[in-house]
This record gives sequence, structure tokens and C-alpha cells, in this order.
Amino acid sequence: MSHRRILAPALLAASVALTACGGGGEDTPEATEATEATESTENAENTESTVQSESASPTTSTEETATASSSQEASTESSTRASTSKRGGDAEDETVAKVAETFASLAPESLFTQLETCAATGVSGSYDCSGAEIGQFQFFDSEAKAASTTQLLTELRSSRIVEDDGERIVGWSTLGTSAIITVVDNERGQVLQQLVSTEQEDPRERIGKLGLAEVSEEDATEKTRETTTTKASETTSRR
Repeated sequence: MSHRRILAPALLAASVALTACGGGGEDTPEATEATEATESTENAENTESTVQSESASPTTSTEETATASSSQEASTESSTRASTSKRGGDAEDETVAKVAETFASLAPESLFTQLETCAATGVSGSYDCSGAEIGQFQFFDSEAKAASTTQLLTELRSSRIVEDDGERIVGWSTLGTSAIITVVDNERGQVLQQLVSTEQEDPRERIGKLGLAEVSEEDATEKTRETTTTKASETTSRR
């Protein structure tokens, strides 16, 4: 509202009041008309203010409703994501627990507790598992796989045996700069395998670190002898 619209009625009212006082208390026609004009102006202004207030209220209510609706949708979406994530995590935990129970004879419990994820592969009875601290492993529940792996470990010149009690065999097979660490349980028909780089870690020491078999000082001596013999053969062939 402009200052002109506010001052005009006030000045007019003051003028009317002064006129009334000067006239000895009797209302003149001019005073009556001025009073009526003032009341009419004030009523119009009050009506305009009321209409503006009423028209603003629905807008505010609509905005509040929209904000509340958006907040509710965001909360629902967040809850749905959290629920989905939890269901996924539960499924992975159940698969790891199943692998730990099924292949318990192949490795100590400490190895399975370090596995973070396990997933079934396209081969029946086989799983791919991994853990940030211990790397990736493959598990096979297959008598045919166990029999063929045992044959490779015991007959290939590139294979080494760390433990063999007739039913359980622990060792590795070398291919270039890679080695496949293997544990076979022929009684159950199960196999555990892990691929490692021989340039980064000795397979025998890796087997001992994972707790797959005990690595004695005699084993370490044999390893040193094998390494020395290999280097000597390489030197002779170069000459």
C-alpha cells in the first residue's frame, strides 16, 4: 500500500475532526460526506487485505503438502534401498556359510572366516569365493574332478606334494610363472584350488600361511635344494 493511500484518509479524517470541533458539535453536510468517504476507503482497504491473506493461504498449504509428500517418497525410497541391500548381504552370507560347511575338510575354519563373498558357477557343485586378505579360491564338489586332480598332482613332474595320507593330498602344480595350489579330499570327492604367482610368493610358504598343511623345516630344506638344483641346471644350459 502506498504512502499516498495511507495519508489521504488520515488527513481527511483529521480535517473532519477539526471541522466538527469548530462547528460547535453539529455535523455539517460536508463533514458527514467526508466521514462516509473515510469509512468507505478504510472498508475497501480491509477487504483487500483479507482477500490477499485468504488467497495466500491455499498456496502455502499446497506447498507444505507437496514438501511433505516429497519427504515421504524420499524416505520410502531410502528404506527400499536399505532393505534390498540387506537382503543381498544376507544372501551372500548364507552362501559363504554353505561353502564353509560343505568344504570344511579342505581348509581350516580361519580360511573360511576370511571369505567375504561366494557365488555358484555354471558347473554343478562349484563355487568362486574371495576375500580381501586371502584372494580368490575355487571349490569343487565332484568325484571326477577330485580323481583327475589327484592324478595331475602325483604324476606331473611340474607338481609338488606337501601332504599325502592316501585320502587327503595337498600340493601345487606349476605352469610358467603361475602355480595352482590344490587340496584334494578323495573320500568326499572335493577340491580346493587357488592360483598364485610364483614371482610374488612361494607356493609352499603360501600353503603353510593358509593353514592347508604343515610346512616343516625339512620341507624348507627340500625347497632350497630344489631351487639350487634348478639354478645350477639353468647356468649349465646357458654355458
